Amino acid sequence: MNYEQHNLKNLILLLLTVLSYSAVLILNRLASKKIFFPNDVGSISRLFPLDITPAPIIFPIIWSTIYIWQVSLKNNAFSITNYKKFKTIWLIYVITFHFRRCSNRDLLYRKIQLFHPAFFLAFVFNNVGMIVWLFVWTNKLIGVRFIPDYFVRLALYLALYVSFKSLYLFVNFFLRKKDYWMVSILVHNGLAFFATWVTIASCLNLATYLTYGLFIELNISTTCSLLILSVICILFSIFENFIWQKYMLYTFTPWIVLISGLSGSLYKNYPKSGVNLTRNNILTMLLVLTCACLFTFKIIMFCLYKTIWKEKVDKKESHRLLQAKQENLTAAI
Repeated sequence: MNYEQHNLKNLILLLLTVLSYSAVLILNRLASKKIFFPNDVGSISRLFPLDITPAPIIFPIIWSTIYIWQVSLKNNAFSITNYKKFKTIWLIYVITFHFRRCSNRDLLYRKIQLFHPAFFLAFVFNNVGMIVWLFVWTNKLIGVRFIPDYFVRLALYLALYVSFKSLYLFVNFFLRKKDYWMVSILVHNGLAFFATWVTIASCLNLATYLTYGLFIELNISTTCSLLILSVICILFSIFENFIWQKYMLYTFTPWIVLISGLSGSLYKNYPKSGVNLTRNNILTMLLVLTCACLFTFKIIMFCLYKTIWKEKVDKKESHRLLQAKQENLTAAI
């Protein structure tokens, strides 16, 4: 098979990814100036206050942690579009990967399908969902915004899964160590950071809809959201440590986002006197502690998988990995 020529399908998907992402950047900028949009994201968020929304101070803390992924720090609105810059650097890496050649002039991405077409499709759908969400939210359509909100979240989950699996299949197959770390640090942790933030935003959106759309009491609505987020955190910890460990061993950013966001919520809504605590204050505090414990557990499991359990895990997965690579090579031929 000739690997020196570009694959038109891959290049079209790459172009659609760049164009859709550029559209998100441009439209978000126009929305902040109220051009073509009746309101900006921040003003709408302030119209529907919740007692679990993080404090504005949390955003500079998060941005300082992920500074290598961003271009500039401008908007502190709690929205899913606020973290669009988080994807800029890893997207540049993906573009350059598609134009790198091996020593024999073969295109690297033709020999190593590190970025599957499904990965690009999922990310394009994510960008489309973000654009729809932006129009829906700025027009105060609280009930309708669930559709693009969950669409964005599912698209990010799919992109992550495809990228995890692709890297795992090619980790020892003509893949340089620098590419492995670039994908693990930039792509996986970048998408995981964004997906986690969208998950938190989805819980907040649910509370907003229950409170201002269905007119359920605020404290009941936000309690439901906190409980849902608690279940997600526990399930995520189980999956990343025991089920998808081989994929998510180096993915740490979800816990950083969760702890930061929940700490910001506690900082803003915790009574200054320390008395008259609400049910949601207590739940938020317990959820912060739970996430901190699960993050510590993640680090412990990481150390175990890299030391005393490494040989056992490698033996268990080596046969499956070899078989998967052989099937992939057969399909390519």
